[in-house]
Amino acid sequence: MTLYGMNDHSIPSRSNDELAPLIGKTVTIYRGGPESKTGKLLDVQSDYLSLMDRSSVIYYALHHVQSITENAKQNSIPSVSDLANLPDTEIPARFSCFHELLQHLVDAYIQVNQGGPESKQGTLLGVNDDHIVLFTQDDGVVFYHLQHIKSISLLIKREETTPEAGSSANEAADNVSPSSADHVSPSPEDASKHQETLSPPPYVNAQNLSDLLTHLTHTWVAINRGGPEAIEGILVPGGSGYYTIVNGNEIIRVHPHHIKSISCGPKGAFQAVTAGERQGDGENQGEQKQQESQASHQEKKGEKEDEQHKKEKEKKKEGGGKGQRRQENRFR
Repeated sequence: MTLYGMNDHSIPSRSNDELAPLIGKTVTIYRGGPESKTGKLLDVQSDYLSLMDRSSVIYYALHHVQSITENAKQNSIPSVSDLANLPDTEIPARFSCFHELLQHLVDAYIQVNQGGPESKQGTLLGVNDDHIVLFTQDDGVVFYHLQHIKSISLLIKREETTPEAGSSANEAADNVSPSSADHVSPSPEDASKHQETLSPPPYVNAQNLSDLLTHLTHTWVAINRGGPEAIEGILVPGGSGYYTIVNGNEIIRVHPHHIKSISCGPKGAFQAVTAGERQGDGENQGEQKQQESQASHQEKKGEKEDEQHKKEKEKKKEGGGKGQRRQENRFR
């Protein structure tokens, strides 16, 4: 069973013809809320658009975008309205659909959504039919339902070269190949720390969410990251299209359409386990250093004792030699 198809919820292509003239202009996506951002509209495709917000690029799934507001006053200034005049900026590569874009971002450190309980940063491990696999620092591997992803954001690398004067926004975007878009973390320090110190645990690589939930049956899962519909418990077989979660005295039935994200184990468990492992490693290293220090101390002590014995032996030898000379002088 396929829970979600990207094409089922995309805006018809003719609707995007109205948005095409906004490319290169300053717009605001959403009127308010955590997803609201103002920046340069870089591109509009069949089911997503890309917006440059300072040094980051945000890819919005169009079926979630409620409004796009053009800043007519700011766009009336010629030097601002032309995307080609943006200095030292590498325009990210273009892809025909949101799913293809996500496949290109595998192994990149991204942020899912701009805010809210489902917003998370991590390394994108994989993209399947209706969900993505994100490796996070606190919850480990989190599976995100594509239907509920509002946006994906990441930084773009700024280059010293600038586009040639007079080139259009579309021409500039077409000149950037997928391999030339150098994507880094929305938070470079966190990304570097995350990727250097942590490695993803084994996870279920299912083709779709239905298969994933089947594999996770009889395990403790956390569904949705926050909000009133966030639940945890043991996933048990259900019927009539619902999934059943058992937690203590509660038996909760959840429709798969409303599962925004799912992970194995309690929330924050992965961070607790890794912290415990790091603490254990630190204690082991401390014990090892202590043992090495004790061994070094014993070695130095032994060397000192040997040196002392050697000096005493030399003194005795010198004392014996002096006594023999005194005795010889007495006989003379």
